[in-house]
Amino acid sequence: MQRILYIIQKEFRQILREKVFIGLIFGSPFIQIVILGFAITMDVKNVSLAVVDYDHSVYSRRLIDAFTVAGSFRFEGVLTSEKQVKIALDKGDIKLALIIPPHFERDLINGSHPKVQALVDGVDGNSAGVALAYVNQIAIKLQKEWLKNAGVTVSKIKEIHLTTIEPRMQYNASLESVNNIVPGILAVMLMIITSFLTGMSIVREREIGTLEQLMVTPIRSYELILGKVIPLLIVAFLLLNVGIIAAGLVFNVWMKGNIFALYLTAFFFSWSTLGVGVFASTITRTQQQAMFVAYFFMIFATLLSGFFIPIENMPKVIQGITYLNPLRYFMVIIREIFLKGTPLNLLWQETLAMALFGMGTFVFASLRFKKRIS
Repeated sequence: MQRILYIIQKEFRQILREKVFIGLIFGSPFIQIVILGFAITMDVKNVSLAVVDYDHSVYSRRLIDAFTVAGSFRFEGVLTSEKQVKIALDKGDIKLALIIPPHFERDLINGSHPKVQALVDGVDGNSAGVALAYVNQIAIKLQKEWLKNAGVTVSKIKEIHLTTIEPRMQYNASLESVNNIVPGILAVMLMIITSFLTGMSIVREREIGTLEQLMVTPIRSYELILGKVIPLLIVAFLLLNVGIIAAGLVFNVWMKGNIFALYLTAFFFSWSTLGVGVFASTITRTQQQAMFVAYFFMIFATLLSGFFIPIENMPKVIQGITYLNPLRYFMVIIREIFLKGTPLNLLWQETLAMALFGMGTFVFASLRFKKRIS
């Protein structure tokens, strides 16, 4: 244990010797949370909208007003024909066009159910789907407004719709994507620190020739590994806490669950990614190579974690591969603890999976490291 403490002391001296690195420890998570939290969003806003109004009636103008005042749309003006709409969509000047048919007001009053056509740029399928959902919401509100103006009582309106669905959103009532994105950024940031820096730290010892000097001492290989990874584990937890504070201060996304449950699961997750970093150091000879291997792992781990794309939307084969990704489990845990306050006893399956994965990767990486040194 004393030899491990000496290695830990040596590592912290190297860290504290680099003033820039100290600044990165406390400044980098804050900057990442702020910039990425604002930049990465699934909310659809400022959808460029144009309208073709063939009716020019009070009801058609009310329809246009309903979309222009909505914060999700940016009104680009009224066009005169569907041909202009096609040209505008082709050029990318607009993403959505509404075509109001002739006699819209008359048919609406007569109960003939006039149809308003919505043309959507479907290049970005997610944004197009959300924009159409916004269109439907506004149409429903307008329909209720017009029925009331026509003298239809509330009970009659309910009879017309037969069933009234009143949704209640739990845990993220405002449906703001930042509440979902920010905890995910914390998980990715923790993975980057543990896997990226661990591999580079060990390879750096080999590059400057101090690894061979350490190995001729009585220190064992597992003691050297522990001495190298424990300081980075402490640094990672410091970064996690800075990120938690930044998420609360900047985005008002405060953790609802038990912080000690998060610490425990973050330890198992970090242990698994530290093993990946050690493994990267055993198959590379330079820091650039270790950086590339760690980067390769991080790209796939992030994309297959459910951070951007729900795992349920992936093909079955890819879903099977995600079970080998520790970030998949921690992404579920950190969002559950942050947004729902889920207790640890309901997250034991994900925690156990990370613990087993961490044990496996670290043992395998340690054995390979010992073999490589020998």
